[in-house]
Amino acid sequence: MKILRFLLGVAGVFLAVCVFAFLVAVFTLPASQSFENEVEIAAAAEKVWEVVADKKRFTEWQTQLEKIEVIDGRNWVEYPKGSPEPLKFSLAGDERPAKMEFRYTMGDSFSGHWKGEISPAADGVRLKTTDSYAARDWLTKIFIYAFFDMDSFANDWNSKLKQRVESLNN
Repeated sequence: MKILRFLLGVAGVFLAVCVFAFLVAVFTLPASQSFENEVEIAAAAEKVWEVVADKKRFTEWQTQLEKIEVIDGRNWVEYPKGSPEPLKFSLAGDERPAKMEFRYTMGDSFSGHWKGEISPAADGVRLKTTDSYAARDWLTKIFIYAFFDMDSFANDWNSKLKQRVESLNN
């Protein structure tokens, strides 16, 4: 009987620690974050924007996407592999050759903004991207923090964009 009480006590303490950690996460994790990344691309700005604007071909170079559904010239839907919901995108600004901006949402729990700005570089252009997101509920906030590294995702996206543009530029 003492062993059973001891085990129940240990389980209770463990449960209390888990609840406490969960509550700390809910109240201390930021609901929004922003990341800046830069990549040099050996191509003209027009070529970079041509690839970014060609949504129908994203799955050829963005391997984490299952498919793209182009709604019209300003709106499209991306279906990431393994994602519970698609990402709905809209063009928020097009000031080529200097910059482009997109807004996106995933259901009612997540929204974001992407901005790309191009400046001259020695062998082409420098693309500076700013990715910002906001989680609208505590569960999404914890899920994003635990399972999704936005900065790493943005770096990977930029790297694949660079490879795609430079392969078409040759």
